Amino acid sequence: MDTLPGLGARLAAIPHLPDPMQRYRALRDLGPEIKAAIAAEQDAAIAAARDALGEDQAAEQAGVSVSEVRRRITAHRKRVGPPRGPGRPGKAE
Repeated sequence: MDTLPGLGARLAAIPHLPDPMQRYRALRDLGPEIKAAIAAEQDAAIAAARDALGEDQAAEQAGVSVSEVRRRITAHRKRVGPPRGPGRPGKAE
C-alpha cells in the first residue's frame, strides 16, 4: 500500500493526463487505494490515542463508540502486528 503523500502526488498528476479516458481510469484505480490508506491512517491514529488516553477517552474524543475503537485497534494490529501463531500461515497481502 502506498503512503498518503505518495497517493497525493499520484492524484495531483492525474489532471495533467491528456486523454480523458486515461484520467477516468487513473481516478477509478486510485479510489480504493486512497480509501484503504485513509482507513489505515485512521486505525493507526486511534491506536495511538488509545495507548495515550485509554479506550473510553479515545472513543469520546473521536466521537465514536468504544466498540469502534476496538474494531480499529484490531484492524491496525492485523495490518502491522506480529505474524500469526505457530503453525499458522502469515496474513496474505
